[in-house]
Amino acid sequence: MDLSALIQSVPKLSKELMSSYCIVNGDIVRLDKLQNMGYKEFALRSKLNMPLKLYKYYPNVIKDENGEKRNFSIEALENNTVFLQTPVAFDDVYDSDINIEWQEYEKLRLSEYCKRCKIFVEEKDTTENLGDKLLSKLSETYSVSGNFENVFVAQPKNEIEKLANEQFILRVVCELQTSNDLRVAVAKTIQIEYNEYVQQLKNTFRTACFTTTPYSQLMWGGAYADFHKGFCIEYTVLPNDIRYQDIYYNLFPLIYCKIRPNMTNRLVEYKDKNPTLENLWDIYYHGALRKSIDWAFQNEWRLILPPNYTNLKESNYKINFFPITKVFLGNRMSSDKRKEIIEICNRKTIPYVGVSRSQEFFEMQDCKIKCENCDRYTYFNTPDNKNI
Repeated sequence: MDLSALIQSVPKLSKELMSSYCIVNGDIVRLDKLQNMGYKEFALRSKLNMPLKLYKYYPNVIKDENGEKRNFSIEALENNTVFLQTPVAFDDVYDSDINIEWQEYEKLRLSEYCKRCKIFVEEKDTTENLGDKLLSKLSETYSVSGNFENVFVAQPKNEIEKLANEQFILRVVCELQTSNDLRVAVAKTIQIEYNEYVQQLKNTFRTACFTTTPYSQLMWGGAYADFHKGFCIEYTVLPNDIRYQDIYYNLFPLIYCKIRPNMTNRLVEYKDKNPTLENLWDIYYHGALRKSIDWAFQNEWRLILPPNYTNLKESNYKINFFPITKVFLGNRMSSDKRKEIIEICNRKTIPYVGVSRSQEFFEMQDCKIKCENCDRYTYFNTPDNKNI
């Protein structure tokens, strides 16, 4: 079954079946099998089935960047670079949004702070019980010393935990100046901590997105290619070229599924600790690499790099990518922009082709007319002209 047929069949599947399976690189995979894979196994299996061509759609529009007019699409073509974004700017509101339930997080963090105060905690304790225990300890400490500095009597496990304890106390003091209510101050402090942690997890990495076909109507017809007025770049993957080793090993296929796993327990456990490779893999796997099955048409591969990757920030989050081996020009691209792209391709000896509509099927295809011999090259300037 090809990917299009697979996606069309999704609404007919039972909820149980949709919750048990996912789509990865166009294949149906059992979710539990995927869940049990570690980072190394998933990475290895991904590379065994990795396509040798990847594609990225560009809108080819001019944007205002701090008062300067820039066309980032043209820059990507000219310089053979890709920009790594934070997921906050993506069009899917769930993109890289790891599922951390607030009520559960609040209870677990209250329990953790109680333990750092050497307060006895029972499994049956409710959020309210834990809050009362912590408030009692905070009040007791303040009545003795006039501050909260010595409330955490347990030795911090690391420097991060020590700083987290200090930040907790500082925030409680700041909130008390506003509310004058210790219970409210503690509740607001943990709420702020939760919001920051969720945001921090999204900023744990930066990413660039690719797909496996230059003929997707949904990709051409959306903002990715400015509604057929942009272009699509073909990149040839070079697995054995040492220049691209970091890129190659940090490219992964997205996992399209129906359910969002609850990651609260594990992520609270990771908090205030130095993350290991497995910790980061959990964040990538359940965040950066997982999307709703509604987006499976994109068949996306994603390059994921940490923000502190070598010279990434200094290069404005742009990196050199695999060689450009072809450029596809959008069906509604104006003649002026078409000429500009062709001039760049000729100068850089990159093959190019226009994308046209199939007469028989609802499909996009390579245009049979050479771009320079096409009417679009001469006079096509508005999307209202007849499609070819």
